[in-house]
Parts: sequence; C-alpha cells; structure tokens
Amino acid sequence: MTIRSSIIGKYFLIVIISFIKLTSVLAIDQRGSFTKDWSYYNEEEIESFTQQQVLTKKTKDIFALRQVKRAMINGDLDLAHFFLRKVDSKRSKLGVIKDRYKATLLFIEGKYLESYNLLSSNSFSSNIAYREVCLLRVINLLALNKLKLFQDEVANCRSVTFKESSNDQFWLLQMKSIKEKNPQLLKGNLIDQLKNAINDSNYTKTWMKLALFLNREDVIIRYIPKLPSSAYNSKGIRELIGFAYFRNGQIEKALEFIEDIESPNADNIRGTVNLIEKKYELAFGHFKLALQKKGNSANALERGIPLAYLLGQWDDGISMLRRVVDTGIDERKKMALEAALNIRKSDFKRSRALLNILEDLFINKVPFELNLMDSYVALREGKNDRFKLMSGKACKLGDGLNCYLSLQAMHWENLGQTMDRDEPTVEIEDFDIESLKKPVVLTPFKESIIIDQDDIEELDSNEVELKVTP
Repeated sequence: MTIRSSIIGKYFLIVIISFIKLTSVLAIDQRGSFTKDWSYYNEEEIESFTQQQVLTKKTKDIFALRQVKRAMINGDLDLAHFFLRKVDSKRSKLGVIKDRYKATLLFIEGKYLESYNLLSSNSFSSNIAYREVCLLRVINLLALNKLKLFQDEVANCRSVTFKESSNDQFWLLQMKSIKEKNPQLLKGNLIDQLKNAINDSNYTKTWMKLALFLNREDVIIRYIPKLPSSAYNSKGIRELIGFAYFRNGQIEKALEFIEDIESPNADNIRGTVNLIEKKYELAFGHFKLALQKKGNSANALERGIPLAYLLGQWDDGISMLRRVVDTGIDERKKMALEAALNIRKSDFKRSRALLNILEDLFINKVPFELNLMDSYVALREGKNDRFKLMSGKACKLGDGLNCYLSLQAMHWENLGQTMDRDEPTVEIEDFDIESLKKPVVLTPFKESIIIDQDDIEELDSNEVELKVTP
C-alpha cells in the first residue's frame, strides 16, 4: 500500500506541475476564457504562431470558396451563398476572389447591375484582377443594353486577354458583332470562322454555340462531315451536334449523338423528346436527372414544373418552383402557383399563408383564379364567414360551382365541417354517372282532359246576364 500511495502521489505531483506550467503561459481574460500570455514567447515563436493562424484561416477560406464554386456549377445557389458568407472579406486575403464569385452569383440570379457595380470596385482596378473579371463585366453590360460602355469594355478586355485566348478572341468579337447588329453575322454567314474551327475543338464548340444562338443549326449540320475524326472524341462537341439535329427535327440522329453523354443538356434533350411523344413519366424523370446535375437548369425547370402538376408530384413541383431565379417572372405568379400546388397536396395552412400575402400584394384586386382558390381553402379550413364571402364574390364573377356552394352554405351551418364528417353519405342504388351523359328520347307529356277546351270557348262567347239583388 505504501508503494502504491507513493506512485499515486508522484502522479498527482506531475499533473499539478503541468497545470502550473500551463497556467503560467495562459492568462484569463475578463470573460473567463484563456488567452495567451505573449511574455513567455520570443519574437520568432510569436511570428510562427501568427503565420500558423493566418494559414489556418486561409485554408478554411479556400475550402469555403471551393464549395462556392462547386455549388455554382451544380446550380445550387443557396448553398453557394451559404459558403460565401463563411469568408470574411475584410479579414481574408481572398476577399477579391470572394467578390468575383459573388458577382458571378448575382449575374446568374439576373442582378446584372449589382454584379457590374461590384466588379467596378477598386479591388479589380489592377490589370491582373481586371483580366479575371472583364468578360463578366462585358456580358453584364450586354444584358444591361449599355452599348457605349459595352464597346469600351470589349476594347479594354481584348487588350488584357489576347495572350490567353486560343481562338483569337472569337467569342468576344462575335458578341460585339451581335450587339452592334452586324448584318453578315445575323444572316448566319459563319463560313469564314469555320476555317479555324475545324482543327481546334475549343474553337469548334464556340463556333457551334454561336450558330445555335443565331438559330443556324443547319450550318452546323452542313459542315459536320468536314470536322476531323478527333472532334468526335469531345463529348461537348457531340452534345452540340445532337442539339443541332434535335432543333432540325432529326430526333433519332440527335439521340444517337448524345447516347453515352450524361449531362444536364443531354438529359433535357431526352426529356423533351419524351415530352413530344407524350411519355410524361419518362420525360419528368429526365428533367429531374438534369436538375440533379445542375440545380437551376432553366429548360428542366420550365418543363418539369408543369409535368409535376400534371403527374401529381406536388412536392417536386414546389421544390422546382423555388429554384427558379428568373427576375423576369412576376413573383406573385410564382407564389400563386406554389399556393395551387400546396392546395393539391392538401396543405391548407401553407396555402392560406400564401393567399393572404397575395391579397396584400394585389391590393385587394385579387384575380379570379385566386378568388377560386381562396374560396376552396376557406371551405376546407371550415372558416364559414370567409367561405361565404369568397364564394359570393366568385359567384358574382360567373363561377357556377361557387354559386351552388354559396346556396348550400345557406342551408348548412358550416359546409366545410359537414364535408369532413366521417358518417357515410347517402347512397343511391344502381346510380351510374355515365347514364347521365347518354342522350335520352323525349316523350311528350299527356294531360288528362277534365274540361274540354271547346266548352270553355263556348262559355266565353256567350253573354252572361248578371242579376243584382237589391
């Protein structure tokens, strides 16, 4: 026992000494947390510690920015914004990169002026920084329709990027020609540019995209045989060829070229083909795959949302609707569609919240369709006063069903609650709704003759003498 006690005593002594050493290096601040006491460090140790802290912070910022880039590529803009907020622009040495990514996000969201203004800050005044963002500035001005600023920006951008361009700045020059409404280009005269496109896959893709932008897919198809065999190794080129054939109405050839390609564009083409063939379930599946690869694919959302409604996939429809970032769409219409989808999934609480907001947004001048939705939601909620009000309005606007329901509300204490009762309804034997749709033979009704009409006419024609008794 004595030896064991001695060992335990030595152990606690070591612990106490270690704690004393630790507390001598750490000081307790006013908030009760430990901070470093720098008096125990020399200059080299302090410098090393500082550099380690900077490196740790920079590593975290680099990770966050990588996640931002990945999220943008996948079309998940909410996730991109989330990681972007992790980088402190004031403290981080990567603040310029954060601003560039933020400007890209703003452009994707259609906020062109905000994006351009952010890229016009002093952070991008140097040639090195400007070179990284000048193309984004160009397309922002293109979207903003600022011709003079656009022309100046193109000239400046060409001067700092000509060394990095592998195709003589083909894209930049053609965008300038389109903006200036060059008649030769708008007519689809792309033959001169094709000479350079044949031997360069990047040039070929740019040329094909321009041809598709100008709706000249026939030019692409005409010159496909002149492309070198190596061009077909590029999935990007084959995807564009497939898209050209699809636009040209040659569906089978289009599907052959994209057969082994798994990309959002390829899935959208397959989905659109199925949609044309009225294979709605298959089409919807392809659009969902496209959205898995690119969360904001405009084509997939444009076609997928109506299909979700048609197929009864209410949750998918709501999820797709929330991904739409097109600023040209009236937000009230998006909200109304979301309300309709929630009604179909019987989420009346969410539907009511949206309808109340819409009533305020329309300043009490609610469209007819929203009036119908409000009437139905009030009925299902059991809010009798609201239901009577909205069904009455809908009836006055000419909706026959609401006129009928409005009349029924006069007989029932609360029609909505009555509908939700568990008791069995009255059943009519041998009732077939199809029989009501069939034509019937009308048999004239035969009346029983009680008084002959001739007798009535004879009485009418006779003079009647009335005797008055005094």
